[in-house]
Amino acid sequence: AAVSGHSGCGHNPSGDHMLPFEFTYVKIPADEALDYVELRGEISKAGDSLQAQLKAAFAGGSIKRVDHLRQTYGRDVESKLDTLNRIAQEEGSVELFALTKPSKSSQPVPHAGVYLYIDEMGMLKDRPVNRRAFELARSCGLEPEQPFHGDAYVGRVLVEPGLRQADFHAAEVVSSSPWMASAPAENAAYAAAMHDYEQAAKAKQVGPTEEERSEARGWSWSQTAEEFEVSVRLPEGVSKKELKVAITATRLVVGRKAGGDPIAQLALYAPVSADESTWTMGSDERGATVCIEMEKLHPETWPQPEKVS
Repeated sequence: AAVSGHSGCGHNPSGDHMLPFEFTYVKIPADEALDYVELRGEISKAGDSLQAQLKAAFAGGSIKRVDHLRQTYGRDVESKLDTLNRIAQEEGSVELFALTKPSKSSQPVPHAGVYLYIDEMGMLKDRPVNRRAFELARSCGLEPEQPFHGDAYVGRVLVEPGLRQADFHAAEVVSSSPWMASAPAENAAYAAAMHDYEQAAKAKQVGPTEEERSEARGWSWSQTAEEFEVSVRLPEGVSKKELKVAITATRLVVGRKAGGDPIAQLALYAPVSADESTWTMGSDERGATVCIEMEKLHPETWPQPEKVS
């Protein structure tokens, strides 16, 4: 496809900048008569800034596919329609689709993922199907469950050594680019790992139960598609003033401000939004605990709490 916008000079996919800085991302219009467009965004803090910035781009329009909502909400649809229309018209809603997930072998730079940013309500607004975005996903070895509707954007996110946006140029939307060339194999490996995990869970292999593992390591975990929660049992006598909880995009460490060995530490399975994470102290019949609630950077169900190195 033809390209308009920035030339790609000074391409820095590693995103090695001091905050604040600008980054490049790409718009794929739903209208196939229009060229890909390189755009610039600004990041002033760590995180996936593009997701927040694109809400404004997707704001506008009203929900037209009420029939689809009825399939989901039934008779309750009328009570939810005003709220959903307000979000669609005034706030905008962004959905992410991972074209490649961050890994040590990510190309052209390690620990980087490439994502499609789409209008979460595009189908409900009856936006046109974005065939080029859909084919891009298929070129990465993926089969989306449904078409993407409306304009789409492509951006790159680095998760180590810190979560931040990195440059992605229109010239990279070709099958010969390093990230696209490696994408089918990387996605196949991820799908195989997920399948193996599911099969193992179904087989209920002999070994310690999750409760027994939690007891041994001193922490337990739970999750939804959007959040990951860890409950850590604290040693006797540790107060809130003495406690230190450090959360980064890929790591959680619970310890004492005075130092010493960590009480608990996790290399998280996938990135979280540190700025949106919180922790609170509590207690049960066995003593004090600290509960850490982390918002996943990209909603999905993790097969396990920690990344296996």
